[in-house]
Amino acid sequence: MEQFIATIVIEPRLLVREALVSLMVSHSYQVVGGVASTADIDNSLLASAPRLVLLGPLPADEAAAAANSIRKLWPETKIILLFDHASSANFQMLLASEIDGCIPLFASPDTLVSTLQQIMAADIKVLVLKTETCSMPYPTGGQEEGDELSLAPNNLARSDDAENRAIDRTISHRIPHGLSEREQEILKGVVRGHSNKMIARTCGVTDATIKVHMKSILRKIRVANRTQAAIWALEQGYGADADRRSPALRLLPGVAAA
Repeated sequence: MEQFIATIVIEPRLLVREALVSLMVSHSYQVVGGVASTADIDNSLLASAPRLVLLGPLPADEAAAAANSIRKLWPETKIILLFDHASSANFQMLLASEIDGCIPLFASPDTLVSTLQQIMAADIKVLVLKTETCSMPYPTGGQEEGDELSLAPNNLARSDDAENRAIDRTISHRIPHGLSEREQEILKGVVRGHSNKMIARTCGVTDATIKVHMKSILRKIRVANRTQAAIWALEQGYGADADRRSPALRLLPGVAAA
């Protein structure tokens, strides 16, 4: 990471904003401005061309709209959202937006900084979630579209070494859950963000066949939709061998790699 990274903090609560600014400055980020909302970005900040924008907690639709505005101002800037809680539907909206990473407020400062380093270093999207233990991934099935994902701060209380070991095991540990080779191939396409049409072209089958396979996959891994299937697949390591030339969604279990 460069010695200094030009950063803007957008957070309406002054006390929280100042705390975030202090944290970023202490970790070699050059905070060029702190404002309450995107509407407060003035000409001096426009000229600063920040490499990173840190967004305080916002409802998913407002966060997506704010990210869209920021992307129009600075096309190459990384946009990170801090969140308090979110449903699977919220995550689906956020991951489809211009946001490059979502980090929960209960994350430790070290987790925040290490996640930012990963996002700044690569063309990836990162979503930080909890894991049940440090060593074993778990399926995220059994949730309805509006259910909140289970997030717990105590699952983040571990050292960087432990986190890295957890990431390695998450990537290497796969649970097929009765999936056929074709279904596993389709899951890899979903993780890469490919549409059914692109996956069908790769597999040499029709779109309708992919839809049938997707229904079977959702039933076997016990999730409700495509987004949950992608998250489950990442937890099982299906993103580990994705094409590195394409932007990837990296899931961080507590800190792991959206």
